[in-house]
This record gives sequence, structure tokens and C-alpha cells, in this order.
Amino acid sequence: MEPTLPQPESCPHRPPCGGCPLLELTPDQAAEQKRARVAGAFARFPALAGLEVAACEPAPARFGYRTRLKLACAPGRGRLRVGLFRPGTHEVLDLPGCRVAHPDLLPILEALRELAPQAGAALRHVDARWSLLERRAHLTLVAEARVPRAPLLALAGALRARCPALAGVGLRRTGGRTPRALSGGTEPLLGEPALVEALAGRRFNLSPGAFFQVDPRAAERLHAVVRAWLADPAAGPARLLVDLFAGVGAFALDLADTAQRALAVEAVAEAAEDARRSAALSELPLEVITRRVEDFADELQRLAPDRLVLDPPRRGVEAGVLRAVGLGAPARAAYVACDPETAARDVEALLAFGLAPRRVVPVDLFAGTAEVECVVLLERAPGAFRPAVLARGADWAVAVKPALLPTHPQAPGEPNLRDALRRSLGSADLQPVHRLDVGTSGPVLFARAEALSALGQAFEAGEVDKEYLALVRGVPHKRGRVRGGEDDGGPDEETSFRREDVVGGYGLLRVSPRTGKRHQIRRHLARIGHPILGDARHGEPRANRFLAETCALGRPFLHLARLAFPAPDGARIEVLCPLPPELELVLERLRRLRAGAAPSTDDD
Repeated sequence: MEPTLPQPESCPHRPPCGGCPLLELTPDQAAEQKRARVAGAFARFPALAGLEVAACEPAPARFGYRTRLKLACAPGRGRLRVGLFRPGTHEVLDLPGCRVAHPDLLPILEALRELAPQAGAALRHVDARWSLLERRAHLTLVAEARVPRAPLLALAGALRARCPALAGVGLRRTGGRTPRALSGGTEPLLGEPALVEALAGRRFNLSPGAFFQVDPRAAERLHAVVRAWLADPAAGPARLLVDLFAGVGAFALDLADTAQRALAVEAVAEAAEDARRSAALSELPLEVITRRVEDFADELQRLAPDRLVLDPPRRGVEAGVLRAVGLGAPARAAYVACDPETAARDVEALLAFGLAPRRVVPVDLFAGTAEVECVVLLERAPGAFRPAVLARGADWAVAVKPALLPTHPQAPGEPNLRDALRRSLGSADLQPVHRLDVGTSGPVLFARAEALSALGQAFEAGEVDKEYLALVRGVPHKRGRVRGGEDDGGPDEETSFRREDVVGGYGLLRVSPRTGKRHQIRRHLARIGHPILGDARHGEPRANRFLAETCALGRPFLHLARLAFPAPDGARIEVLCPLPPELELVLERLRRLRAGAAPSTDDD
């Protein structure tokens, strides 16, 4: 007789609720699916082939674990509907008794359903948090700016009278679109303005909008992985630990006892203030800098921390910050990611600067969902980067330049493609015949002294063909030519293009510059109203932000795809270089968006 297998758990709200798509899987099946997702993300990048991806750290609880819920609200039949949007719509699905919500939040949300219509309070969203330490809750009511304050205040009073565990109620006004409805400051209505929670032996002040992991018990496992890597008893205390994108300072405070100096950098003023208050609650020294991490990059490079935590939002780390991290050369770093694909993109970029990944550890913080956190453990490894060589002759070689790595050193000791190629080939006299800007990827031709002059003359004489791939805003004509004007590099500049494809409403162009002046392609395409996406200098900021947030575009979408030149022996050499994985990822996500698959946003 066959043994009876345990039946997967189910939920009365599924379908149509899409909040927990893996709920019917066993814990082992869900853990393996999440590990496979992380492994697949890193396998996209050939430079990371062979990187160990550990088994997924399981979530300690499958149900009742969410201590924070951000829910939509809508009027119902005598009751407020409180839940999630039906997939693909803005219809609110009422989800009483949600199985993943902390059970002590459920009666408070049930009271909200009953009391909101009685108070005449029109709500758009509610942000609910429960403290495991204090065993108290806080609610933030989110209402349109036009909704009067009086019924909202009456609702807050009725909720506190009904629910003894409700410590405080706040109000957040919104008039924006749904994705922005839960952002912005919170005004206290009644009771306490914040909660205190414990994690990793520290105490944290949590203001209403503060980011904090929804299951502190699962977050303990995440912190254990980071601490085991960065706190090295054999090496003694770190000189300087820096926590970037620090939020309320969770990692900085957890690791403060392992460093002579701990520094947290956070852009959101309320979160930075929470970090300061949390340091006081935990009685630990912590310096908190309220600044965008992007604006801190130069100082980060100067400080050169020996221990580093990167815990960025889903879009990953901006290119300038990655360069600063690489140039700062920490002995060890931990990259904590809620999007494995942007993490893999950034880790490959750091490898070019001699910061090598040793292991990836997936951690399940959202049981039942497809989301997975992962920690990438990195350490300084000078010389670890070996550039790909696409073609080679007796006195020349063509190597692929990663986007963020300069062709040649721009400052003494700076990692660069020339020096990496020299080490890899054992040829100390190789020099670049031409250059690609930082931010542009593709093949670069190098030569020894005897061939350098002849190849350089071929470039000057226009005997070299270069074709770039560029993704631009809008949809240009099928073909076109742009010539420079007197105020744009001179009348001799010329760039031609042909449209290869339209992806998500953007034009993918094959671009051929007849001349090779500085930033010529970027300037010319911007001048005709089709700037390259991701280009901070000549591009369009709104489009750049959209692609960074939704499609993992972390640098200008410009890549040298074809290089043809006469070799010193007279042979015509053609080198083809396909789009690198990070740009293929952008196109894939754009196509997915076009097909109607919304990007995931469950990072809290």
C-alpha cells in the first residue's frame, strides 16, 4: 500500500487572490524553486559561471508571519473591503482572515472593515504593522487629500477603543497613482507615533513608513548569513564598516560591535532618524549620514571601508556607486538583494574591479510567494577578472570591455581593461588602439608597438567599421543620418542608423558613426529627439528612471556590436560581439511589460 503523502496547504481566497502563488507547494518544493530562481539569475552571466548557490534558507513559518501589511481599500456592502487588487485590475479583493497575516493584526483589520463606513471615512489604503517585541500595532490610514480630517479622526478613536493592542493611528494623504499611494510622510492622529521591534539582539524604532522585514524571525536568518561573513574573529574588528541603503540601520547596528567605526548611509530622512533612535535604544555607537547613496559615492571611495553591506532597492545599485565600491576595494562585502537578476548584474560589474563573489545564499522571507532574498558574499581578489578575448593576432588582440570598466587607467592604480588584458595574455606592451567610454560595452582593439601605428592610421583613415546597438526613447524612422552642426562638434561629424526592432515602445537601433568624436552617438541621437536610454548626460530623466525601476537598466544602453578592421598583415578582420546579459535582461523585461506582466514589488 502506498504511503499517504501530506496534502499541500490551501487558502480560501485562492483564486482569485494572487498573493501567495506557491502556497500549494510543499516547503521543500518551494525552497528548491526559489533556489533555482536565484541560480538561473546568476547563470545568465557567463563571468559568474560556477558560482556556488547554496540551498535556500527556509522561512521559519508559512502562515501568520507577516507583521506588516500594505493593503488596498474600497467601499463594500456596509463594510470596507480590505485586501489586494485582483490580478491585472484595480478591483479590491476583500481578504478577511488572510492566512499569512500575523493573527494579532486580523481583529484590528476586521474592526476597520466595520467601523470605517460608520465613521464615513473614505480610505484608499491601510498600512498595518505589528511589533513582536511590544505586542502592539500601528495603523496608517491612507486617504485622498480631499477627504475631511474629522471622520478619519473619529475612525481612529473608534479603532483604539475597540482594539486595546492598537498603540497608534496615523494619516497619510495621497493624490497620486496607486504605486505611489503608500509613499510620503505620516501625520499622527491618535496614540503613539511609532513602534519598537527587536532583531538580531538590537532594538529598532519603526516610524509608520519605515522599511523593516515583514517577518523578523526569518530576517534573523538573513542577518546570520551576513554576520558570519563580515564578522571575522580571526581578523579582529574591522577598521570601518559601511552600510549603504541602510534604512533604519538594521545591518549597521547588527554589525556595530564588529567594527571600530560603523557608518550607515540612508537617503530617507525619516528612516535615517529611525536609525539614530535605534542606535540609542540599542546603546551602540553608529554614525548616520542622511544622503543619497549616489551622492556619497566619492566619499565612499575615499573612506575605503574594509567591510561593506549593500542592501539596495529592487532596481539594484547605480553605476557610479558600483564603481566607487570597486575602487574602494573592501576586503569583504555582502550584497543583500530582493531581485536576484539585478544582483547578478551588479556582482558581474564588481568582478571587473577585483571584488569576487564566493557564494550566494538564498533566504526565504516571504513564504508562499515567488519572492526570494539572496545574499552574495564577496571578497577582494585582485587579478580575478580575465577579459574575454574575441580575436587575436601576432601583435594585436580584441578584448571585451565591461561597461563600467575604463579602457585604460584614469587614475594611478585604477582597475582598467588594458592592465587586465596585459595580465591575462602576459603582454606588458599592449596599448588600446581606440577607446570606449565608461558606460559603453563592447570589443576594444589592442596592439603592440610595431602594429599600433598602422592600426591607428586605419582608424584615422576611416578604414574601420563600427556598429553599435542602442535603445532609444521613442520610435525613430527606419533609417536616418545625423550630421553635426557648428555647435555640436563641427559639420564633419556624421552618424547613420537603421532601426532593428521596436521593444516595448522604444527603438532598438544599429548605429554607425562615420567619425568618432567624443560622445558623438549620444549627442546626435539626443539632438533628433531619440536619446539613448540610461544616458544621464544626454538622456531623458523620466524615461531613465522608468527603465531603471522596471527593467534593470543600470547604465546607458549602448554597446559596440561589430568591429571590422584591416590587420597589419592585410587581412580584413571582423569581430562580432552580442549584447551583454545585462542589456538582454532589459529587453526581456520590456517585452514582458508589453505583454502585461507587471514587475514584482513585494520587497517589504
